[in-house]
Amino acid sequence: MSTTTFGDAMAGFSDVLYARAMEHMADKHKHLLDAGSMRANARAAMSFEVKLAKGGLANISVKRYCAGFTLRCTTWVELPDKLTWMSGYLHSSDGGGADFDRLRSEQRVQFELKTSMWRSTELTLHLRTNPALPEGTVVKVHMEIDY
Repeated sequence: MSTTTFGDAMAGFSDVLYARAMEHMADKHKHLLDAGSMRANARAAMSFEVKLAKGGLANISVKRYCAGFTLRCTTWVELPDKLTWMSGYLHSSDGGGADFDRLRSEQRVQFELKTSMWRSTELTLHLRTNPALPEGTVVKVHMEIDY
């Protein structure tokens, strides 16, 4: 599993979701309107790096077409200092996500992200470390996704 940015990780994953949606549409027994909240009975894993800004903060948004899948996520963050904790959120413009507070390194969070069949979905990630890690510190985020 290679490490990349949040935007690059979501770009690659949205391409996979689009391909799955096209497979679904090609099946003559399924209809276009069945595609919303599709389940592919598949799993993906990704990791990406987040570079913290001043005050130990990160705010990242990415807008990608995710083909109407509901993503069931398990996420955890690797922090370089085990005494540091993290708060923040990961939200979808189409619903779902997680708010978390006082999350320790590698503590897992489970949630769903909804995506749109008809337009791009904006995914927003906000992280805040406490005590604030220095500007430029890189934290690694891992996600396992069932869809």
